[in-house]
Amino acid sequence: MTGFFLAAAILLATGVGVLLWPLLRSAQDSQEKRASAIVDLYRDQLRELEAERKSGTVEEAQYQQGRRDIERHLLDEVAGVDIQAAGPRRARWSAALIGTFLLLTPIALYVVLGTPEALIPGMETSGQPQGNTQADGKGAARPLTSAQVQKMIDAMLANLKQSPADVEGWSMLARAYAYQHQYPDAVRAYTRAVALNPKDAHLLADLADAMAMTNGQRLDGEPMKLIERALQIDPKEIKALALAGTAAFDHQQYAKAVDYWERALQAAPNDAPFSQNLRNSLAEARQLAAGNASPDAVPGGGAGTGGQAGSASNATAAASGAAGAGASAGVRGKVALAANLAAKAAPGDTVFVFARAAQGPRVPLALVRRQVKDLPFEFSLDDSMAMMPDFTLSKYSPVIIGARISHSGEAIAAPGDLQGFSKPVTVGASAVSVTINEVVQ
Repeated sequence: MTGFFLAAAILLATGVGVLLWPLLRSAQDSQEKRASAIVDLYRDQLRELEAERKSGTVEEAQYQQGRRDIERHLLDEVAGVDIQAAGPRRARWSAALIGTFLLLTPIALYVVLGTPEALIPGMETSGQPQGNTQADGKGAARPLTSAQVQKMIDAMLANLKQSPADVEGWSMLARAYAYQHQYPDAVRAYTRAVALNPKDAHLLADLADAMAMTNGQRLDGEPMKLIERALQIDPKEIKALALAGTAAFDHQQYAKAVDYWERALQAAPNDAPFSQNLRNSLAEARQLAAGNASPDAVPGGGAGTGGQAGSASNATAAASGAAGAGASAGVRGKVALAANLAAKAAPGDTVFVFARAAQGPRVPLALVRRQVKDLPFEFSLDDSMAMMPDFTLSKYSPVIIGARISHSGEAIAAPGDLQGFSKPVTVGASAVSVTINEVVQ
């Protein structure tokens, strides 16, 4: 069955290549019709796969693998296309619309399956999910910038005005908003998607996660009701199981957390990138359930508590492919903007919060992004947000926490950006204060 999905993905990717080439080369052709054809082709494959899952022909793990195969091959096919440079303006816009649907779907796989640090295959969130990347000219993966994702959002909004009953369109828009940490917007978009398809367990889990992010990353109340609905519809829904386990862990119901996370791991593909984090979470929960440790003694405070950031968004990421259900040792705190610099920042400017070794390499050990309009806000950094596997918070202590407002949306500091840094703190600190109080020269 997996071979069938792979073959379908290759055929679909080939079709995308055939359609994209003339789209980028000719402004005389009907770009919008071609874009629509590609999107329809992509959705047909996903719908067929979804139908196979609902009929019981394929199991959850096969479904997730098949979806990942289709998305990966589509992403490979379109990654080499330089949308910004190729063809006349109208042709570029149409190609950008295609890129919106083909590139943003893996932004969760959320963001592989959604911080929303998952939303962000590598952000995957946070850090960045793994699906939210594009290829550079040499074939190396690089994260999509905030500005690029915003352009995709604009294109999707325009498309949804023409097709307001497009469930996939609303869910993709919601994931893009989550990637931008625009969680209220993500909730609204997911709500539209759920209204159109109330029996979709994964959409219900996505909505629960986004709602939790707007509510101090707490899963109590409406988010938990949505999770329970999702599991009634599909007891093997990975993301809902991961979130349910996190909620149980947060309430110190460790045996229940173990049960949920075991079920999530059983339903997940064996090679899922989040499986190891989920196993780590399970080990911690089992230890606590056996009474062999206190929550404070477990690295990272348990599977969902990297604050609760590990709770809602990271467990979501786990279920989606940007797993964070098992956050390791981290640093928590609060970021604020100095009053005298408030006028120098726009509400939509990107805020990067990162950790780096106080002594040693200046490589970021963990990174999350928000927006100026969210300030002041609490943050949580842990190993699941590492940019490179060999440079993680747990390997370096003490660390310095920095926060930078980027006007361009790029992570590299530029003149005019605003920034601030903490004093060196030990990994595990939970009350770190960072004030953005200087202008980059």
